[in-house]
Amino acid sequence: MRRARSAVTAAVALVLAGTLVPACGAGGGGSGSETLTWSMWAGGSEEQRVWQQLADRVSAADPQVRIRLETSPFNDYFTKLGARLGGNGAPCIVSMQSLRTAGYAQGMRPLDDLIAKNKVDVSDFDKSIMQGLSFDGKQYALPYDLGPVILTYNRDLFRKAAVPEPRLGWTLAEFESDARKLTRDGKYGFAASTLDLWMLPMVLTRTGAQPTDGAGNLRLTTPAMTAGVQWYADLVATKKVAPRLPGVDPTFAETQFLDGHAAMGANGPWALLGLKKDAGFSVGLATLPAGPKGSRTYSAGSGFGISKACPHPEQAFKAITLMTSRSQLEKLAQVGRAYPSRKSAQHAWYENAGIPGARAVLEAANATAIPQRTTKNWDQVTQLLHQYGVSALNGATSAKQYLEQVQGQAGQG
Repeated sequence: MRRARSAVTAAVALVLAGTLVPACGAGGGGSGSETLTWSMWAGGSEEQRVWQQLADRVSAADPQVRIRLETSPFNDYFTKLGARLGGNGAPCIVSMQSLRTAGYAQGMRPLDDLIAKNKVDVSDFDKSIMQGLSFDGKQYALPYDLGPVILTYNRDLFRKAAVPEPRLGWTLAEFESDARKLTRDGKYGFAASTLDLWMLPMVLTRTGAQPTDGAGNLRLTTPAMTAGVQWYADLVATKKVAPRLPGVDPTFAETQFLDGHAAMGANGPWALLGLKKDAGFSVGLATLPAGPKGSRTYSAGSGFGISKACPHPEQAFKAITLMTSRSQLEKLAQVGRAYPSRKSAQHAWYENAGIPGARAVLEAANATAIPQRTTKNWDQVTQLLHQYGVSALNGATSAKQYLEQVQGQAGQG
C-alpha cells in the first residue's frame, strides 16, 4: 500500500510528544506553575503533531499553562484509562469521548463549580455534545468537537460505475441499489463494521432501534434491534455488497474504504484529516439513507476533562478553557481535525473542507441527529460487539444469537 494507515491504526502503544518535563504535581521548575500531563488518543504522527501544536499554542497564549502531551491509539487509550484513573498515574487533563463518559465519570472531577466560579459562558457550545459529556446531571468535560454520523463515499468509484452520487433525501432502497451496482471488479459497494458508531446509526435509520433504554440499561435484544442488525449483517452475508470480515479488527471497514476497496462507509466530520491525507480519491459526504421515518443518525463528540487525582484542578481548568476557545477550535477545524463544538467556530470547518455539498449534508444530518446513549460498561459492550460480531456479519450466526450473547455477557441480560 502506498498510503500510510495514520487514520486507522498506529504501531506504537504509547507515544510521548514534546520534551519530557516533570509531570502534573511533580514540580514546576521554579516558574510558579506546574506541568500538566494531557492524555489524548491519536492515530499516527500527523494527529500527534496537531495535538502537540494545540498544546504549544495554549502555552504561548498563557506561559503559566504548561502541558506535556502523551498519546496512544484510540482503542489502547480507553483500554488503559480506567486503570490509570484508579491509580497513581492518572493524567491531569483527560480526553473523553461522549459515548464513554458514563464509564469513566467516577475517576473524573465534575466541572460545574469551576465553570460557575470562573464565569465561563458555555452557551456557544452545542447543547447535544454538552449533554453527551455529562453524566448524572454533572458536566465532566468541555467539548472540542461533535458531529453526526454520516456516510463517506468514493466519488471516483461512483463515476466509474456510472452511479449517480447520493442526494439529500436518498433512501435505504437507493442505498442498497447503489451498493449492488458498485460491487464489481473486486470492489464492494459498502464496508460494514462491528464498530458501534458505524453499525448502530445504520440500524437506527433502518428500524429506529437504540441500544439502551435511555436510563443506562442495555437493550440489545428487542425485536427492532434484532431486525435492524440482521438487515445490516445481511449486507455482508447474503447480499454480498460488503466484504466479509477477516477477524476482530475495528479498523477493517475504514481501511477498506481508504484503500479504495469499498465505495461507501460510515464516519463523521472528525475524520476529515485522515480522509484528506490518506484517501487517494475524491471523497463525498452523504446523509445516512432514509428508512421508514426518514434519515436518522447519532451525534457524538469529544472533549477535555480533569481527573480527580489532578493536584492542580484550577490550572487544569484554565488549560481546557483555552484548549476549547473559539480561536483554538477554528485552528483545529482548519486542519480538518475537528468539527467544532462551538457554533461560532464551525465556519472554519466548512471553509477548509473542500468537499462539495458538505455544509448541506452536515446541516441536514444535525437536524435529525440524537445523542447516542450508552451504559457505564460501554467499553465491555463494544468489545463484545466486536468479539461476536464477525460471525454474525459473516453469516455463521444469526443477529438474534449475536445480540443475546452480548446482552447476556454484558451483565444486563
